Amino acid sequence: MEFIFGHLLEVGPSGGLNEFKFQNYALGENVGDYSFLPFGFGGAIATLQGDNLDATLQFANTQITRNFVIAAIEESHVAKVSTILWNPTTFVVEQTLYEYFGVCAAGGLDETTIQVKLNSVLDAVQANVPGRRLNRNQVGNIPFTSQVSV
Repeated sequence: MEFIFGHLLEVGPSGGLNEFKFQNYALGENVGDYSFLPFGFGGAIATLQGDNLDATLQFANTQITRNFVIAAIEESHVAKVSTILWNPTTFVVEQTLYEYFGVCAAGGLDETTIQVKLNSVLDAVQANVPGRRLNRNQVGNIPFTSQVSV
């Protein structure tokens, strides 16, 4: 029996990872709830100290992908990427090899590709959540003086 590896990608707001579901192994097919989207995943490793390093997702630069990526970054969506072994004749997931959770933190694009940086959700060594970008909608106007009374 032949197995091939691929990835499942789930993206959504914290606590709702099922907003977008994609797979990159069954070309042009929907597998369960997962739609086909060609993407690459890389850079997810753990150091000897146990903390995860940032990972990247790479997509083709299309209008649909740009809209999805911009929404994911602006709304700080959480992504779960599962590296799996699947059966190429039945599209059944035979085994999950690795799962990575990350926050869609930054992105970049050129003429052909879009990259999304996934920050590690939790630092296993220091047990703290990575910093979050604050904006006016979350905290209000920023004071112009350092003399702030609480």
